[in-house]
Amino acid sequence: MAFDISILGMGYFNLEAAAVDKSPSEMVITDDKEESFYIVSREIYENGPQQEGYKILVNEGE
Repeated sequence: MAFDISILGMGYFNLEAAAVDKSPSEMVITDDKEESFYIVSREIYENGPQQEGYKILVNEGE
């Protein structure tokens, strides 16, 4: 069952912009196309996007 993509919030079209906007406790993720980048918490990531193949580009604390 696919997760509701609306939980990801606003997507960024630039990885650097997303990395600058995230807080130290958040991460930046993307799907396999790497066209949009999302700032999410670890909890959000583990409850949907991870199972759908989204990958972490900028981890917490980075």
